[in-house]
Amino acid sequence: MSHSADIPATFDRYVIERVLGRGAMGVVYLAFDPRIERKVALKTIQRPAGGEADHELTARFLNEARAAGRLAHPHIVAVYDYGETGDTAFITMEYVRGETLAAHLAQHARAGTQMNPLAALRWFAQLLDALDYAHGAGIVHRDVKPANLLISPRGECKVADFGIAQLDTSKLTQTGTLLGTPSYMSPEQFTGDAVDARSDLFSAAVVLYEMLTGICPFTGTAGAVMHKILDEMPPPPSALVPGLPAYIDALVMKGMEKRPRMRHASARDWRDALLAALAADVHEDTERTVLVQAALESPFPAPPTRTQLDPELVAHLEKRLASHVGPVASLLVRRACVGATNIDTLRERLSAHLPNDDARRDFDSLSIPVGAGAPRTIGPQTVSAESVNEAASRLSTLLGPIARIVARRAADRATDLRTFHTQLLDAVPEPHRETLRREWDVDSD
Repeated sequence: MSHSADIPATFDRYVIERVLGRGAMGVVYLAFDPRIERKVALKTIQRPAGGEADHELTARFLNEARAAGRLAHPHIVAVYDYGETGDTAFITMEYVRGETLAAHLAQHARAGTQMNPLAALRWFAQLLDALDYAHGAGIVHRDVKPANLLISPRGECKVADFGIAQLDTSKLTQTGTLLGTPSYMSPEQFTGDAVDARSDLFSAAVVLYEMLTGICPFTGTAGAVMHKILDEMPPPPSALVPGLPAYIDALVMKGMEKRPRMRHASARDWRDALLAALAADVHEDTERTVLVQAALESPFPAPPTRTQLDPELVAHLEKRLASHVGPVASLLVRRACVGATNIDTLRERLSAHLPNDDARRDFDSLSIPVGAGAPRTIGPQTVSAESVNEAASRLSTLLGPIARIVARRAADRATDLRTFHTQLLDAVPEPHRETLRREWDVDSD
């Protein structure tokens, strides 16, 4: 198999579509697996002709397949298969549309902008989830860096490239071996001391620092980088980005402690500490916001009250938001609910936290009935319970668990059955409206 500019039509059983990337040792292709009809990423290297160093390369390639192949986690790129054919070895992996975090950071650098801190913390929490899972399986990644983190169009962070991972059964990575990317390596990687899960946490802290500030804290020649990592602490993130809270500084700087025992005990502990600090910050900020709003509205403000939004609709929005931003969704929803008078206002506030236009379109496609979240007017019921139940059953396949809420609210506002059905159509996704319009015999406007 050639690694020239020519792209082979097929490789093994895979149909090659295009090149995703090239490196010194091989090529990564976008390919199609006709057996299970899905697109995959096909990572290939030329098998060496001989020599200890060449065989070490092949062994590390197989090591990557074994390491990632053990792991089934939503924030780790899945490995499906390993094989060898002719002079080429290959790994079949999950194809992740999107870009690397390194590319994302480079875009901000070119534009002279900073990454949204909430986006940074969201991706970082996902990275910690992935590392916690890998460490629990006895695998230390040892090369955590922006180039090995993929960001999907839905805003998910996925860890890739376990090529130099340390497995609990591996004989490839003995103490004293210098492996990794210098600017993100832990002190113990430089000194050749024993490496464990806390080494990944140091690298993760460097990544978080770069996401928050736009600057990698350890740069320069190889010797300068080593000196900085072993002997110097960078300034806290808030020194470069004023306004970042002190607890963020503390969490980041603890992750970059020179001695492993001074860092966070585990990825899970670090994630829990991060979420707890965010929760406390949101709670304090929420109380402060409510009090300020009350003071501005009246010289004698009444005690602040919680906005009466339908809890089921709020929960549904939170679930959709969580599919894009992860576990911080509940914190963002609590903050957005302060002073929100209706569901549309709440959704608009939450949309600002989504990472890209695709995520915002997906979030905005969630159908919410007109007026949802506003106080309900209780009056004489003009639509029968049977009609409400029938409509809710019909809408359940389109709207999911909120269908009954939508039907009940529409019935409360309706003056007759035709008005009821007309209001329901407003909550239905556009492609399905005409079918329901005919079923319910509702005239089009």
